[in-house]
Amino acid sequence: MGVYNTYGNTQLKINEGTLKEFKIGDKVDISDGVYVGHEGVVVIKEGKMTSEFDNLTTKWGSVVTPEEVLQKHHPLRIIR
Repeated sequence: MGVYNTYGNTQLKINEGTLKEFKIGDKVDISDGVYVGHEGVVVIKEGKMTSEFDNLTTKWGSVVTPEEVLQKHHPLRIIR
């Protein structure tokens, strides 16, 4: 199953360690990037959590929900 840390309101799976909670401005233990979880989207830059969003937005202004991203890349969907 795995261990999930909480980044703001968003839970992200980590491979090992203990459960930790982070808020904006905290140093984190994952690489820089944009992470999508069921609860939202988290941005990590220079080793710190910089922001959290409910949804993503395309360059044309359309809203993309985390659910749309996760379902498209869900492992069970891929093997069908």
